[in-house]
Formats: sequence, structure tokens, C-alpha cells
Amino acid sequence: MLKPLKRQKLHESISEEVLKYIADHGLSQGDRLPPERFFCEQLQISRASFREAMKKLEGYGMIEIKPGSGMYLRAEKTILGEIADLKLRVSNEKRSLLEILDLREMMEQYAIEQIVSQGQGACLEQLEAIIAEYDRKREQGEIPRQEDYLFHKTLYEGANNRLLLKLFQSIEDLENLWSAQVIDAVDAPIFGRETEPLHRQILEAMKNGDVKSAKRFMRKHFEILRADLDRLDEKLFQ
Repeated sequence: MLKPLKRQKLHESISEEVLKYIADHGLSQGDRLPPERFFCEQLQISRASFREAMKKLEGYGMIEIKPGSGMYLRAEKTILGEIADLKLRVSNEKRSLLEILDLREMMEQYAIEQIVSQGQGACLEQLEAIIAEYDRKREQGEIPRQEDYLFHKTLYEGANNRLLLKLFQSIEDLENLWSAQVIDAVDAPIFGRETEPLHRQILEAMKNGDVKSAKRFMRKHFEILRADLDRLDEKLFQ
């Protein structure tokens, strides 16, 4: 069962839902799609909105509209059709990643509270060593991906909560998979780079016992990641 759509970005949402239907039902090149009445009833949209969205998919080379016969997946995909496929994958993965970022933000703010309240000096020293290497790589123009991972992993370890650490490790596996399949595949090296100075600010606030500021910097960290996801969308599909 398809879900009714909101008015915001309606035409784009219609296109995504049709592409999702194609993928979920394993339709192949040359297969016929359900009639527009089916999609309009399922998505609770007007025929005019649906037809406008289908014209865009037809322009991408994803579908072929045959008057009096119906809509079909094109027998031969075009480059724009392949881009539409990629858009579907990015859109679906993006929703999942945004949910993961929401969860991580809550967990890492909790970790900050625990580390500061428990006086985890050893953890702060470890974070300092990671940030020093982080800064060294940045000054040399390198991307400190490993140090970024270690910084966040150390926060979870410092919280002394094994379940929290296991959750992070599971989430990290999913994020790495998404990065390999989407971010690296479309060559977006700037993704997350603006968060780099915030790691030092988070650490300094924690060392000063300023939990409020540390959590504020962490919120900004995740706000940047969400904004980068939106920019990635724009870069691919403007």
C-alpha cells in the first residue's frame, strides 16, 4: 500500500513513489505500469499533478507514455534514466540516514553528560590526542576520517554504557555502507568537512565542564551533516 503524499514538493514526491513502486515490484524494461487512476487513488493526488510528474520521468527517459495504451518502462534506459534510478536510491537511503543522525545526536549528547559528570579525565586525554592528530591532518590538507570515527567512538566508550557503544558500532556500519554506495560513488569529498573544527570546540567545552556548550556544538555538528545531505540532493538532481 502506497502512502498519501503531502503537498510540499508534490511532483518530486510523486516521481519518487512511482520509482519506488517500480523497484519494489521488480518491474523490468518494457513492463507496463498500473494506470494513473491506481496511483492517484493510492497517493490521494489529482490526475493533473500525477501527469506532470510522469512527464518529468518521461523526460528522464525512465518511462514511455503511449496514448491509449498506458505507461511503460522504457525498453532501453538513457543516461537520465540511470540518474533517476540513482535519485531513488539516494532518497531512500537519505531518509534512513537522517533518522540515524537523530539517534546519534541524542546518544552523543548523553555521552557528553556522562563523561563530564563522572570526571572521566582519561577519556578527555584520549580525545585530546585524537584531536591533535585530527588537526595535524587537517593542516596538511588530509581528510581525517579515521580520527573523526575515533572521536565519536571514544565518546561512547567514555560514557561507560556498553549498549550505547554497541548501538554506535551498528550504526557506524550502516553509515559506512551508505558512504561507500552514495557519497563516494558521486564524488562528494566535502561532505561533513565543515564539522571538523567543532570537534575541538566540543572537547574544550567538556574540559571546562561546560556541558551546555558542548551539547550545543554537538547539535551544530549534526545540523551541518543534515544540511550536507540536502546539498548532496541538490548537487545530483537540481
